[in-house]
Amino acid sequence: MFVGDQVTKVAPSVFSCSIARVGGQVTADVFGEIDTCSAGQFRNQLLTIAKEHPSSIVIDMANASLLDNVSLAVLVEVWQFTQEHGIDFAIKSPGPAICRVFDVTPSGRLLTLR
Repeated sequence: MFVGDQVTKVAPSVFSCSIARVGGQVTADVFGEIDTCSAGQFRNQLLTIAKEHPSSIVIDMANASLLDNVSLAVLVEVWQFTQEHGIDFAIKSPGPAICRVFDVTPSGRLLTLR
């Protein structure tokens, strides 16, 4: 990226998602930035979990710092899959910045926030 006469490198986003299973519930703990760069990995992880047909999926976003429109679309896609297959789906502990994303987008209002 060029800024004035300087070349500036854009830092890669930092993202990870750890999975915990207790009985029929799966919790995905999200850390860092869920953006265009990490959305594919995030989607693959969540759909892999959903296709195992747990009784519920909880996305814990207490440690997530960013959610962009591409990642919101991933959450809506996974939510749609869970609705079609009778799986409970909820977003847990989103911070204020992430709550704003859910509040200002119609698709974000489909998701259950805890």
